Amino acid sequence: MKFDVLNIGRIIVYITIVFSVLDRYVLPKFHIFDPKRLQEICKESIDLYGDESPNYNRTLLFNDLAARLQKEYPKYVTELKWDEWVFNNAGNAMGGMVLLHASISEYLIIFGTPVGTEGHTGIHMAHDYFTILSGQQTFYYAGDVEKRVFNPGDQNHMVRGDKAQYALNGFALELAQGCIPCMLPFGFLEAVTSTMDYQSFGRTVLITARHMGLNLLQGKL
Repeated sequence: MKFDVLNIGRIIVYITIVFSVLDRYVLPKFHIFDPKRLQEICKESIDLYGDESPNYNRTLLFNDLAARLQKEYPKYVTELKWDEWVFNNAGNAMGGMVLLHASISEYLIIFGTPVGTEGHTGIHMAHDYFTILSGQQTFYYAGDVEKRVFNPGDQNHMVRGDKAQYALNGFALELAQGCIPCMLPFGFLEAVTSTMDYQSFGRTVLITARHMGLNLLQGKL
């Protein structure tokens, strides 16, 4: 038993070292999305079809944004497929999401809900950039006495390792940069332990695997 415990301890140490090296020195070299540029592109689409536009239309907003992102990152952003929206439950918050990019080091999604949701952000080995497209996000770190408010065009950067409470009534473009496989349990767990929404879980796994596989084939971690 002592031998087994020692072996398990060594394995944990080795895995930790490997992940630390990958996370600090390897994965950042494969980041291709610029958060500030994404915010600029979002604002261009918001100006045309956002909440304050006379042509307000969320469908056109998302289609226009996806087309602009494809033009900016033609090898890495896929077209917005409306039949691939899936429910996601994580940290007691619920919304819909559609993948535009997923790889080992980054994901890019449109996430949100028109009815409102609230929950825990989770703690992740990744930086998260949340650019509001429509509606509003409110945010609270432990110790705050006033909520932080993010409106269309604003970008909320949550540093890796941070945690907060948030509420969202609307939609956002979300970029995560870091160890994406490490984030997946947070995104998947409630589907198999609480909501029992195995269909959404299965579709999310398949769509994510397809994106990651295609990006690996072109050398993108």
